[in-house]
Amino acid sequence: MRNANVIEFPKAQSVRKRLQDKAQEQKAVLVLSIASVLLMTVFLNQWLVRGPDQTLANGANRGVASFEPSSFAKDVKWEHDLAKRMATEKSAMAASLAEAPTLRDELVFGYLEGKYGMKLAQGRIESLEFIDAQAGEHPMAIEDKAGFLRKYSEAFGMNYAEVSVASNAAGEQVYSLIDSSKQIIGKAQFVTDDQGRVQAINFGH
Repeated sequence: MRNANVIEFPKAQSVRKRLQDKAQEQKAVLVLSIASVLLMTVFLNQWLVRGPDQTLANGANRGVASFEPSSFAKDVKWEHDLAKRMATEKSAMAASLAEAPTLRDELVFGYLEGKYGMKLAQGRIESLEFIDAQAGEHPMAIEDKAGFLRKYSEAFGMNYAEVSVASNAAGEQVYSLIDSSKQIIGKAQFVTDDQGRVQAINFGH
């Protein structure tokens, strides 16, 4: 009669081997699970910081092996700096847009409706010339030319206090520009078409 322990030994060894194999499989599954969690964590962090579009676009070129905490921290800092710079530029732009238009802006783009080109000389307006003929526009008829010159004296860049008619001929009217000491410091010449509409305004001494 055979000893029971001797007969059962191979069977026990087989069971032990299966248990060991199963334990190895469980360890492998655990390692894969941990790796999957890490991958998902990295991807989620990139998705939250960069946005889904950029993360997907870079996915083909950047693997997990290329990911380093130091480079990730640099990217986050760069994005924070960019956000701050954009906020500053946006505030500056808003402040610029909030500035009140100058009298010259009101003259060229308001009263003259942007129809006249402006030529400057030494910080003052040297001439205004009608430029919108090709767009089907017509020159403006300035009825009160003396009042027009008085209202926008600061915009023209000439320190005159009074306006007086110097000559009035067909197609051309000239006004003297007089300072507070009654001295003529310049002249304004209105060039008009046959319907009295202003083609150009020239300023001189």
